[in-house]
Amino acid sequence: MKNRKVIVNTILLLMLLMLLIGVFLSCTGKKVIDKDSQNNSENMSSMKQYVCSMHPQVVKDKPGDCPLCGMSLIEKTVDVNPADSTLNDVVTPVNESVLSTITTINPTTENRPIIVEASGIVNFDTRKIRMISARFGGLVEKSYVKSQFQRIKKGQPIFQIYCPDIYTEHWNYVKLIQMYPDQDNLTVEAREWFKYIGLTSAQIESLKHTVKPDYHLTVYCDCDGYAVPADFDPEKYYSTGNNDGYNQAVSKGIGLNDGITVESGAPLFKIVDVKSLRADLKVKTEEVRLLRKGQKVIISANTTSGKKIETSVSQIEPLNGGVFQLVKVYFSDKDGILFPGRQIQANIHTDKNESIWLPETTVVNLGQHKSVFVKHKNKFMATVIKTGIHNGSKIEILSGIDKSSNVALNASLLIDSDGLIK
Repeated sequence: MKNRKVIVNTILLLMLLMLLIGVFLSCTGKKVIDKDSQNNSENMSSMKQYVCSMHPQVVKDKPGDCPLCGMSLIEKTVDVNPADSTLNDVVTPVNESVLSTITTINPTTENRPIIVEASGIVNFDTRKIRMISARFGGLVEKSYVKSQFQRIKKGQPIFQIYCPDIYTEHWNYVKLIQMYPDQDNLTVEAREWFKYIGLTSAQIESLKHTVKPDYHLTVYCDCDGYAVPADFDPEKYYSTGNNDGYNQAVSKGIGLNDGITVESGAPLFKIVDVKSLRADLKVKTEEVRLLRKGQKVIISANTTSGKKIETSVSQIEPLNGGVFQLVKVYFSDKDGILFPGRQIQANIHTDKNESIWLPETTVVNLGQHKSVFVKHKNKFMATVIKTGIHNGSKIEILSGIDKSSNVALNASLLIDSDGLIK
């Protein structure tokens, strides 16, 4: 009995001890919770701000009146965990990355013939420009060629001149022809000299019946073309934008006027061939590397007839660092479809060119450089590339990516008008 009583007392003592420990912990925990609540309350109270509804720049940490307008300040709730209002997580520059599920495409290697499109202007063939000079001196009594770009035909009289010195100095030639009219072997030198100074066969034959020297001679043209001044330079004329040269200059003279005195050998005017022409084509610098002398060129006359002229590349000007390079082609226009100063379009057929190609929709022009969006795992990275020529709806890729690159098919869907990812 005694042992049983001891056991009961021991159990009661343990229960009392556990009760005391529980009361102690409860009181201690309550103090900690109360202290934390008090601290949170104090922190929230210290984070309160008061602002003016009319002047948001006025911020106070306690209630009061606005020093600017006198209105009562209102409480402003400060978010302890503010959200990122700049959206930096979803809006980034195009040179970083973007998440998207748009269609992709791989560059293709193609060996395709390239047709280079170019615009240009028709010019005179400077190789066929002739200078008309005075073959003997005298006084121009009447000029038949006065206007710039006046059309002249072969055999047409160009001026009438009073020239007494011809027969004074070479009257012996005239007498020789009169003395031996049917013996050409004796008058060869005389006839050649008269041909040299521009006399026609009919004029030379008339010398056989000349009783006294005829000091009045008519000079005829021996070629077809347009008359222009002696100092006319087509290279400068059409480079200054005078594309309507015929209409603008028709009223301008060429300097061969009635009453002027000319000396032997003096330049009078130039004649440019109307059938031999040259086209000055502007080709993009990046496309010039594809051109070679002799490549076929098709010139479109842009006329109602729709006729096209076929020629070939004759000359490629050296690179000058500009956007366009000059390519010259010479051709013959026997039908008179084109004339100098006219704007034309041309297609230059180049050799086949093996390169990496992409659709133009994959490339975005960012001003100073061009980029494509290359897919890496689940996001697209903007990658700077160097492009070459355009051929139809495709663009040549020179560097920046290779055939294994997985590129966004429509790059414009990844950027907006401000150059930011949508």
